Amino acid sequence: MNTARAIKIGLAWTSIVWTLCYLLVGLIPGLGPTLLSYLFHLNLGSAVNIFTIGNFAVGLILWNIIVAVGIALAGALDNVIES
Repeated sequence: MNTARAIKIGLAWTSIVWTLCYLLVGLIPGLGPTLLSYLFHLNLGSAVNIFTIGNFAVGLILWNIIVAVGIALAGALDNVIES
């Protein structure tokens, strides 16, 4: 497994999906609070505006870190099990 290549592909995929989901939820009124109540079992109400540039950037960075660590772990396990 080429771990470095897999991480690059994973980060590109994560960035694309995060951006599309963020835009979709931000552009369709009422979709954000509805989805969040199902995803996190938390009712934030309709007056909460969590769609900011800062939240977008922080989420993008955090999800890219999570994905990179997960793929690196998979690559390490692949190398160990392969030997």
